[in-house]
Amino acid sequence: MKKTDYRNILSKYSLRGFAFGLILAVLIILLSLDAGPIKQSGDGLWHLMYFVPGMWIVLLFPAIFAILGYRVSNVFVKALRKQHKRIKKEANKTRMVLGFIDNLRQGKLDEIIPNNHKHDALTKALIKLREFMIQSKKDQEQRRLEEEQRTWVTQGLAQFAELLRKNNDNLEDLSYNIIHYLVNYMKINQGGFFLLNQPETDEEGEKFFEMTACVAYDRRKFADKIIKWGEGLVGRCALEKETIYMTDVPNGYVNITSGLGEATPGAILIVPLKANEEIYGVIELASFRPFQPFEVEFVEKLGESIAVTISTVKTNIKTSKLLRETQIQAEKMAQQEEELRQNLEEMTATQEESERREVEMQGILDAIDHAAISCEFETDGTLISVNHNFLNTFKYRPEEIEGQNLRIFFFKEDVAELDKILLQLQKGQNFRGRVRRRTKLGEEIYLLTTYSPVVDNDGEIMKILSLENDVTEQVQMEEALKRSKEELGVMLEEARNEVKEHFKEIEAVKIRNEKTLEGALDAIITTNKDGILEFFNAAAEKLWGYTRDEVLGQHVSKLFSKNTARNDPFVSAFVNPKESKVIGQRIEAPILNKYGEEVPVLFLLSEAEVGDDHSYTAFIQNVEVELF
Repeated sequence: MKKTDYRNILSKYSLRGFAFGLILAVLIILLSLDAGPIKQSGDGLWHLMYFVPGMWIVLLFPAIFAILGYRVSNVFVKALRKQHKRIKKEANKTRMVLGFIDNLRQGKLDEIIPNNHKHDALTKALIKLREFMIQSKKDQEQRRLEEEQRTWVTQGLAQFAELLRKNNDNLEDLSYNIIHYLVNYMKINQGGFFLLNQPETDEEGEKFFEMTACVAYDRRKFADKIIKWGEGLVGRCALEKETIYMTDVPNGYVNITSGLGEATPGAILIVPLKANEEIYGVIELASFRPFQPFEVEFVEKLGESIAVTISTVKTNIKTSKLLRETQIQAEKMAQQEEELRQNLEEMTATQEESERREVEMQGILDAIDHAAISCEFETDGTLISVNHNFLNTFKYRPEEIEGQNLRIFFFKEDVAELDKILLQLQKGQNFRGRVRRRTKLGEEIYLLTTYSPVVDNDGEIMKILSLENDVTEQVQMEEALKRSKEELGVMLEEARNEVKEHFKEIEAVKIRNEKTLEGALDAIITTNKDGILEFFNAAAEKLWGYTRDEVLGQHVSKLFSKNTARNDPFVSAFVNPKESKVIGQRIEAPILNKYGEEVPVLFLLSEAEVGDDHSYTAFIQNVEVELF
């Protein structure tokens, strides 16, 4: 509080003490002058002062009470100053704590705390929190470094699965996209894709490899190169069906060209594209740096997936036209069915809404007289009738307002506003707004008012109908909220921006993960903690023969025979919600497809936990073709 405020308090209480003493002195003197002996003498004040010397003290009452008022207010002012200092000290401490917490939120872990606050219990706790966050950050970085290689391989396989899923109708585009992806993802210098061209005669001497794509320094190269079966490193790799890795590359074997000249690479990696021991092509990669073991393993795993994809593409090319026409017809039928369903739902919702509004309107009409403050009056403001809520609000009895005018419920300064409202009503116009009113006791209240003229068949105004609601508490709350609006507005905007950024990140991750799983070559299914199927990708549809609409929402036991679900430990635990699942182990077990056939597959089960909710995702591979 400012010094001027303290002085105003001292002055105010001193003046009040002086006024009280003056009034008290005047009353005592007036009562004394009214006494019989003084009144008979007729000498007045001087005679009174002569006979009653104590009256001189009465004359000093203004000064005495002014001093007392000053002393009392001075004690009050000292208390206020002491409280103000304490509040200011706590405010400084609060600002320091909030600033420290905000720095922690922003990742500024080296913020310094003033020495005068370090012995505070809260400050010590914040320092421990900062030390914990620093240690957690170090541990997280260590874990990140340990998981980096594994994550690199996993992400590469997932991205490559999406790439293979999208490019399934053109071998030339597929080969270029594959080699372009490998060169970029592995950050190497050059790569070539050799596709096996085998005539229908299937004579070994007639087989040859044709270079369908070549990429160097992230640019597409056009090379017309043919290698016969068994010739060169490419032919040898295909013949032996084994990977060839060389770090001692002969001069002139492969030249990597740039704007500064040509150079021989430091390492060559040649990987066969085979599936079920059948060769479909060869990938050759060249780099100035050696290939790491996990990179070689990554390319070998991709080679298996690429071989399966090439086989699938050759089949897809033959059937794509018929499939495309079938899909168009199916989409049209599905669209028409969806439109019919939406129209039916809209008609049902419209009918339900109409019935609900009818019931709601009847309830409103029945409740108005019990809930609203209602009255009727003439166009000049003379009251005709009022309801019980009106009397309770203004604290009048019925006989007290009979024949009265609305002006008795307005303050003098608001009567002009009432006249304007009455003039508007006399013109047949409605009025709605918040109006300040006066009760019988002189209390100030605020009413949300609606005045509506009631007209007869000739268009003449018969009376005015008033419906009002007491919004005094709302007005008081609005005043309180207005004072804190700016502070809350800033905090709300910051929170809103932060939530938007988190939502965008979460949504992007969700979409990316769903696309990756949907396009995987492996069958992938997801169940909740109760064993209900929630995800069923295209590969799972192909493996089981069911469409996702037939299994989603069903129990996972539908995918296994009863004998397997009862006797196989892994499947029994998987389908039973109360048993512990076998997580992270590749286990062979039979599944039951739609046609009643049991097919042996490999299962790899993972678990995800968010709060109290659990979900289990199974990666299923056909035992005959292991892709990953």
